[in-house]
Amino acid sequence: MLRKLGLTISYFIAIVYIFSILLPSIYCLRHGCKGPGELDAFMPAFGLTPVGAIATAFSLHNAIQQIRKRQSWSWVFWPLAIIFVIVLLGVIALIAFFIYYTASHR
Repeated sequence: MLRKLGLTISYFIAIVYIFSILLPSIYCLRHGCKGPGELDAFMPAFGLTPVGAIATAFSLHNAIQQIRKRQSWSWVFWPLAIIFVIVLLGVIALIAFFIYYTASHR
């Protein structure tokens, strides 16, 4: 029971984190972000990065376990796993970007 509650919370945080990245991105694509003031829409995503990345990693682990069970409904977890992998690669790239700029601009 406690494990299912933890997975539910993990999936919820991961989905909120993905939407906090996706919705400002769609706005910028449609209207064009013209300056740093409009990029403030991404601040919730930056604030949720530590928690969102951990929740996404747990959700990806659970999705992979569900895919391995090979049940009739395990196809549902393939799109989730793909989205979670893309988000985690983006988080890794963001952290590498911050480390690079911190180390090279002293």
